[in-house]
Amino acid sequence: MGKSVFIMEDLGPDDTGEDREPAVVVCSVEELALAHYKQKGFDQGIHGEGSTFSTLYGLLMWDLLFMDGIPDVFRNPYQSYPLDLYTDSFYENRKEAVDARLRLLHDASPETLSEWIADVWNAQKGRAAALVSWDRFSSLEQAQSLACCFGGPFLSGVCRRLSRDLRHYRGGLPDLVVWRSEDRQFKLVEVKGPNDRLSFKQMLWLAELGRLGAAVEVCHVTAVGSKSERLN
Repeated sequence: MGKSVFIMEDLGPDDTGEDREPAVVVCSVEELALAHYKQKGFDQGIHGEGSTFSTLYGLLMWDLLFMDGIPDVFRNPYQSYPLDLYTDSFYENRKEAVDARLRLLHDASPETLSEWIADVWNAQKGRAAALVSWDRFSSLEQAQSLACCFGGPFLSGVCRRLSRDLRHYRGGLPDLVVWRSEDRQFKLVEVKGPNDRLSFKQMLWLAELGRLGAAVEVCHVTAVGSKSERLN
């Protein structure tokens, strides 16, 4: 199909929880990278690119996205986003409310972040919203776990960028988010297969995320063809 595929050994437990015999599976470059980081001790991981961040943004800013009092942004009851969402006017129309929310986010404890996400998730789950992919997380608990790993200052910084210019900043976010639930350590990973290079937007986001305190890295995957090496 024009995209590289890879093979790896799947050593995970079967449906009964028992270890099974190694099996060779075909996977994408991102799935291969997720398996690599799982072996490094990161028990949680998502290949979501920008949708991981936009979903958290939508959950944390839901009431501001659908707030009343902004003229001419909702013309019918079936809209999944305000009409100014991808314009410069989005932030300007809500400047005071957005800035106040970002300050609250910056100072929020993990418990507060979990409560905010749970309130929106339980009240709105399944409702059409342009920024929220309800199936991006396997459960509410996984979304809460990631938000707690990110922490308030980091989430505030990312939400500030997205609020000011979503049209340009929604692209270029890292492919993978991997984290350890136990000690709340996380990494943001851009995965590059053979002959793939970073785009300018990806470089900008990696620099920005690093400035916000995240551990960021580029995972280069090299293909080994069957003609050059035999498979054991």
